[in-house]
Amino acid sequence: MKFKLGSTAAAVIAAVSLSLAGCGGGGHHGHHHDDPEEDSVYVDIQVIDGYLKDARVFIDLNRNFEWDPQEPRGYTDYEGIAHLDVRKEELDKHGDTPLQVIVTASKGTSDYVYGVKDTLNSQVTMSRNIFVNRDMHDGVWYVISPFSVLNDISIYGTREYYDYDSYQGKLADLAGTAGASEKVIFDNKDYNLNIRDENDLRTVVAGEVLTRRGLLPETPEDLEKMIKAGSTDSAEIEKCRELTGEITDYALEDMKDNPKYSGNDLLDTIDEVLKKNARTEEGDTPKDNSDTPAGDKETAPETPSAGTQTGDETPDTPSV
Repeated sequence: MKFKLGSTAAAVIAAVSLSLAGCGGGGHHGHHHDDPEEDSVYVDIQVIDGYLKDARVFIDLNRNFEWDPQEPRGYTDYEGIAHLDVRKEELDKHGDTPLQVIVTASKGTSDYVYGVKDTLNSQVTMSRNIFVNRDMHDGVWYVISPFSVLNDISIYGTREYYDYDSYQGKLADLAGTAGASEKVIFDNKDYNLNIRDENDLRTVVAGEVLTRRGLLPETPEDLEKMIKAGSTDSAEIEKCRELTGEITDYALEDMKDNPKYSGNDLLDTIDEVLKKNARTEEGDTPKDNSDTPAGDKETAPETPSAGTQTGDETPDTPSV
């Protein structure tokens, strides 16, 4: 049974959580807003399946699961980062309760895995609660991922949903169930940087598997329905954990013999294992991994382009 909080209780819990959370999402690698204003709190959102570029990000202030003109909105760069700002007067209206961020990436969106470009094979919507205090001066940074949206679906409306430490703890537990590194998720770090770090690698692979197996909502409307249903498919998540372990083991073994092992190699391994598993699930005899040809992948630019986009601005690549 889920316990739903009244608005006053939620505000009290959130206020206590915010005082403990400090800057909430922790630090990241050198992304700043050019013209800070005293009447706004700055929020950097990083979207990681791989880094999703030109995904639409907005803060759903009224939690109606759609973007309204007064709500902060932006689009992600090559590192999956969107720069937003929240007016302190808006935070006053919401009593410092957690804010809901929603990300939608259309089919064909660039997905940069360890610097190599892949593309999404279907539209994907992600979300997470962010904890923002009007008295923060340096802003906050949060990672949104396949794990955060599944966490929202699992605990929406419960005490854990409104409390920073509890939310992070549940997020780590769910990520671990899906095969990711719980430590990486709890630390809320950018884990798409070092392919030879086993914790990072396992977490990237787990996110890719969840997305490619269609466990995430496609639209904000789907997200709303799943959140209200309040459950995730535990058998599917367990299967994702199994596949993540298999892919990670192959990758780590290949790395021993290949000092130049790259995101391209990892994407090939993910594709091969998932195709083999799909044939098995369909009842066919699985073929050897070597029969799947490797595809060409595009490497991300060394210097990512970043910029703040809010209001009705449109990115170079159309987003949903």
